[in-house]
Amino acid sequence: MKHYAALPIIALVACAPQPGPVKRQMVGLLEKFDRWDYNGDGQLSLSELMEAEGLSGLPAADILAFYDTGKNGRISLAEAEAGMTRLDEAKVTVKEIKERP
Repeated sequence: MKHYAALPIIALVACAPQPGPVKRQMVGLLEKFDRWDYNGDGQLSLSELMEAEGLSGLPAADILAFYDTGKNGRISLAEAEAGMTRLDEAKVTVKEIKERP
């Protein structure tokens, strides 16, 4: 279960649903996105995702591949937001990653 939560949020959204869950999730996403955006360019690169790899137990390259829908090697805030809506896809992706030899 921990890993299912990790990919869609990749520790980007850690807020529990309470009153105003969407607002809380967005605030959590912004805070964590900014924390990992070390160079301040508004995008997360593979090297910036290394901390997420440690927290989620998933390879940073797989995290990048899941969120980087623009295929430019970086995750924009918009891509991170869009990834929050893909929980079912995230569960399948995590399962596939865990089943790799």
